[in-house]
Amino acid sequence: MTTMAATGEAARSSPHRPPGRGPRLVAAARLAAPAMVVYLALRVISLDVLVLLTSLGRRSEPGRMVYWDGSTNAWRGYQSINDVLLSWDGRWYSKIAEFGYTSHTAGVDEHGIPYTHRLAFFPLYPYLARSLTWLPGLNAAGACLLVSFLASIAAAWAIFAIGNHLRGRRFGIILAALWAVVPVCMSQNGAFTESLFTAFAGWALYAVLTRRWIVAGAITAVAGLTRPTALALIATVGFAALVAIVLRRDGWRPWLAGALAPLGYVSYVVFAGYRLGTPTGFFELQRYTWDSYFDFGQSSFDALRTIVLGQEPLEDSIFMFTGLVVFGAAALIALAAMHRTPWVLIMFAVVMFVGSLGSHAHISSMGRHLLPAFPILIVPALALSRASIRVVAVVLGLLAVLSGWYGGWLPFASGHVI
Repeated sequence: MTTMAATGEAARSSPHRPPGRGPRLVAAARLAAPAMVVYLALRVISLDVLVLLTSLGRRSEPGRMVYWDGSTNAWRGYQSINDVLLSWDGRWYSKIAEFGYTSHTAGVDEHGIPYTHRLAFFPLYPYLARSLTWLPGLNAAGACLLVSFLASIAAAWAIFAIGNHLRGRRFGIILAALWAVVPVCMSQNGAFTESLFTAFAGWALYAVLTRRWIVAGAITAVAGLTRPTALALIATVGFAALVAIVLRRDGWRPWLAGALAPLGYVSYVVFAGYRLGTPTGFFELQRYTWDSYFDFGQSSFDALRTIVLGQEPLEDSIFMFTGLVVFGAAALIALAAMHRTPWVLIMFAVVMFVGSLGSHAHISSMGRHLLPAFPILIVPALALSRASIRVVAVVLGLLAVLSGWYGGWLPFASGHVI
């Protein structure tokens, strides 16, 4: 008995025994720490530029009203950085975070807005914010910004983890850093769902790459409660599971992942349909109330055609910037595929791109809708990973300043969302 006990004790203390989840998480956090520091530093630079531009914009045109706030039926302007970060959809999310969807299926709120309009917005983001409003001094709007901040860090960590898995730590750091300075990076810190969805998408795709099927399916199911574009992640994880099933890999786990993946999205669509009184209620609300639906690219094609032919007036320069984003994204996806990027990442980026291009929405929103498609940044990250630290620092610093300028220029100059 003594010998057996000693043997068991030796086995438990053996250095070859795999570490528990706690030590593994700590080790992963330490590995990702430089990427998180770089990411946060770049976001601080970008936000500082936005604060400066906000101050200048307020002084030059203090009473300018630039966008229609559908949540209150009133015109609004940008008087502070919070006005920028909480504009457009952010107004709706903060309202849901404060009041919920309410129990009404008819009737209007104090601003004359039907309660059912809120059902166009998926629940996970505002309800995560609502769960934080118990913290002292934190209102619903502040809670939304806090959720976005934490989600952006989780997203950057996931992007680093994928980069580190593909090509090493340096590449992972640069990949996460580039995501911090893309033109529409201000949305990462605003009251929008892009950061939260990117975090779920990144970790789900990492789970697929490392063949953790149940984790991938569960994360994708939760991601389905964030925004409609979760369909791109559901399709990617579902197809990856199907491939594993056909190739007879990993037993029953891909089956479960494929079954779990759509549950969140389907559940909310069914819930919204129930509240609206028809199974197709969510899609009818999106199309006929919000003018948001899949038009197979007709609206995007019309806008891009005017850009290519030079038919837009010069003051509509937002069209030119967005056109560069669209054409650049298409080229970078193709280049990433040529550089032996795992097909799962390419598929996710392609489906996100097609979904954004095919949606009936103002073209100025294209960049924000593509924000979660981080595999687009793989080729630029490859190029920078081969440069010296000095070159990398200069490039990233300049991009941080430019992204802050774009994040300030876009709402103040055109009235569109960051």
